Amino acid sequence: MQYTAIIRKAPDGFYIASCPLIPEAHAQGETYEECLANIKEALELCLEYRRERGEEVPEETSTQRVTITV
Repeated sequence: MQYTAIIRKAPDGFYIASCPLIPEAHAQGETYEECLANIKEALELCLEYRRERGEEVPEETSTQRVTITV
């Protein structure tokens, strides 16, 4: 399964990640790579929890970047 993770750099230098489709999945890390590994683990745990409770495990159909002029 593949999910989109949004990763941004915080003012304190840490990286912060979230997943729009799985809103309870959040992670952080001192490096981009650490943050990416942590969001993968968070997603796995969130999905495992949903499966155990018989809840829906959503799947992404597509993602698209949108460019706007500011």
